[in-house]
Amino acid sequence: PPLPVKLLDRVKSGPVNEGMYRYFIRTKKFRVTDPCIHCGVCAEVCPLANIRLENGTPRWGGRCTHCMACISRCPREAIEYGASTRGKVRYRCPDDPA
Repeated sequence: PPLPVKLLDRVKSGPVNEGMYRYFIRTKKFRVTDPCIHCGVCAEVCPLANIRLENGTPRWGGRCTHCMACISRCPREAIEYGASTRGKVRYRCPDDPA
């Protein structure tokens, strides 16, 4: 079970998280490549429901935490994040049932 978040935890991580999300965490680098089959898995696995399908094509909203579930779970490896994920192996947790 998750541990409770204490006041000291918030004091330590609050400013860092605020700065990271305000200035560095962006979704504009996410893109879909030609192998996309428009299956919608990316939208289904997003823990924040931040991906919507427009005419079958994924579009990212502004509430991304960069968990990379969309990239890792895409059955065609059709989602990239700029050049940093191009050609990289996708990780799947061995206990993931999907």
